[in-house]
Amino acid sequence: MDYDVTIIGSGAGGYLAALHLAKKKKKVLIIEKEKFGGECLNYGCIPSKALIELSESINYLETMPGMKINYNLDLNEWQKWKNSMVGKITGNAERACKARGANVIYGTGKIINKNTVSVNNKEYTSQFIIIDTGSVPVKINGINDVYYNREILGIEKIPKKLVIIGGGYIGVEIGTAFRKLGSEVHIVEMKERILPEVEEDLSRAVDRKLAKLGINIMTSSRVLSVKKSGNYTVKIENHDNLTADVVLMSVGRIPNTENLGIENAGIDMDGKFIKTDGHKRTNVENIYAIGDVSGGPMLAHKAFYDAYVASENICGNNTVTDYKSMPLVIYTDPEISFTGKTTEKYKKLPLLANPRSLTMNQSDGFFKIYYDEDGGIAGAGIAAPRSSEIISEIGIAIEAGLNLNDMFLTIHPHPTISEGIKDACEE
Repeated sequence: MDYDVTIIGSGAGGYLAALHLAKKKKKVLIIEKEKFGGECLNYGCIPSKALIELSESINYLETMPGMKINYNLDLNEWQKWKNSMVGKITGNAERACKARGANVIYGTGKIINKNTVSVNNKEYTSQFIIIDTGSVPVKINGINDVYYNREILGIEKIPKKLVIIGGGYIGVEIGTAFRKLGSEVHIVEMKERILPEVEEDLSRAVDRKLAKLGINIMTSSRVLSVKKSGNYTVKIENHDNLTADVVLMSVGRIPNTENLGIENAGIDMDGKFIKTDGHKRTNVENIYAIGDVSGGPMLAHKAFYDAYVASENICGNNTVTDYKSMPLVIYTDPEISFTGKTTEKYKKLPLLANPRSLTMNQSDGFFKIYYDEDGGIAGAGIAAPRSSEIISEIGIAIEAGLNLNDMFLTIHPHPTISEGIKDACEE
C-alpha cells in the first residue's frame, strides 16, 4: 500500500483527521479539489463570522445611547484583510499537516475500489479511506445568476437592496449583517417562520429583533421566479414583485457526493448521505465518512468530532459517536445557541435580568435551562450576546451529569453573560 490512510477532502474534518492520524504515526495522503480547509475556512464559517463581526461593531456604536458616529467603509480593503486572515488560517492548517508528514495533492479524488483512489490520472492505494467532501448549496432549476454563500461573502460593495431566498441560519445571519451595514433587506421563507431548525422561542427572539432592525420578513411565501436585467426582479406567490441589486439563494445544502466513485466501492447510501455507523464506518469496513457528507447537523465542530472518532477507530480503538451535547449556534442578533434536549421541565430567565447584557445595551433574549425529573441538566436554549461562548458550559454539565444545584453553586464572575446560566438554575 502507498499510504495507511487516504483522506478525500481537507475540510474541517479532513485536515483534523490528518493531523490526528499523522500524530499516531500513520502515513497520510490528503486529496483536495479546491482550497485547503474546505468550505468552512474558505467560504463559510470564518469569512461569514468576520463579516458579522464587522457589522456588529458598527451597529454596537450606532445604537449606544449618546453616540453619534460617521464612518467610511471601504469594503474592498476589508475583503483584502479578510482574505489575508483566511489565508493565514488555511495556510497554518496545511503546514501543520505537512509538518507531521502528511502528503497533500490537489485535484479531484475518485474512488476506484475499496483500497484505491485516483487523482490527476494517477492511482494511490491505502489501507483506509476517509471521505470528507462536505456539502454544496441547494440550487433550484430555473433560478439562475443569483448569489450563493461564496459570492455574497466576496462582495466588494454593500448592496442597496438585498433579497434573500430562504430564512434558515445562513440567510438570516447574512441578512442581519448587511442590514446593519446599510442594506435594505427582504427575507423570503416558504415555511411558517424563520429559523425553522431551532426551537420556536429562540426563533421568535430573533424575529422580533429583525423587525426592530427594519428587515422585511415574508414567511409562508414561495418564490416563483428570479429575472435579471440590470437589477433583479423577484416574483413571489401572492405578493408584489421585489426588485433588488443582489439576490442571495440560501435554501439549504446537500452532501457533495457527485463523481466520487461511491458505487465503485459498493458504499451504501442513506438518501443523499453516505450511511455510517457509530464508528463513522461505512458498510465497507475500511472506508469511513465524516462531516456533512455523513448526515446529521452540517456543522464544522461536528466534522471535527467525527474526524476524531474515525481516526481513533482506524488506529484500533473502539470509539463511538455520542452527539447528546452537540451545540447548535446561529450568529444572529441576539446570538442563539442550543444543546442537549428539550424536556417538559425548564427554567427561563429573561436577558433583562442579566446586568452584563444591559451594559451592552442588549435586552432581547433569555436563558432557558431544561432539566429532568431529578433536576439533572438535560439541555439549554440561550438567546443572548455571545451565547456561543457559554453554551459549552451546558454541554459539560450534560456530559458530567450535573444538576441545577451544581450549576447554581458554581461561582460565576460578575458581571458576565454566563451569570444568566447560574441565575436561571436557581431553585
